[in-house]
Amino acid sequence: MLIDITRTLGLDDVRWPGDPPFRARPALSIANGDGVDLTLLEMVNHAGTHLDAPSHFFEGAATLNDFPLERFHPLALVAEIDSARERIEAGDIDALPFEPGEAVLFKTRNGRLPRDRFREDYVALSPEAAERLAARGAGLVGVDYLSIDPCGDGLDAAHRILLAAGTLILEDADLRAVVAGRYRLRCFPLKLHMANGAPCRATLETL
Repeated sequence: MLIDITRTLGLDDVRWPGDPPFRARPALSIANGDGVDLTLLEMVNHAGTHLDAPSHFFEGAATLNDFPLERFHPLALVAEIDSARERIEAGDIDALPFEPGEAVLFKTRNGRLPRDRFREDYVALSPEAAERLAARGAGLVGVDYLSIDPCGDGLDAAHRILLAAGTLILEDADLRAVVAGRYRLRCFPLKLHMANGAPCRATLETL
């Protein structure tokens, strides 16, 4: 069974502070007498459920196009974190049964946050948790809100630690309908030139 864990752009997307909103407007319209419907999209490349590449934080580093396609459909562990927590800590990582190269997705109370606006009180990764994930060779780390780091100037340690280790990052995954356990993740990004990040259609397949 496939479970769709992708947010719907234009419907339930929340944007990072300072990012322009996602816009979809008619370029051609059958209702206006055109032969087809055609939609013009305006968005940042980190909108909705998306992947981050090392070049998102490091100039000249790998883009999404530099990764083999196999990196985008790894075995994955979905781990549920206590709803009262504000941070995912290193101790949480020690207890997780995953192998090098596999993905780790964190299901938290973020999935219950209202989507009417950006919320700063989301669960994020601590730098120590990111270091532990990188040391254990996680191939991809995913979260269920807009960032793996907390909101604030200079609060980007988890991004930098993971991306420097070559670990891909999946953000704003919709894990509300997912039970903790092992899956096959598929999250192939749009093939954009010089892609420091890109939206993806992310699914989990039960094993």
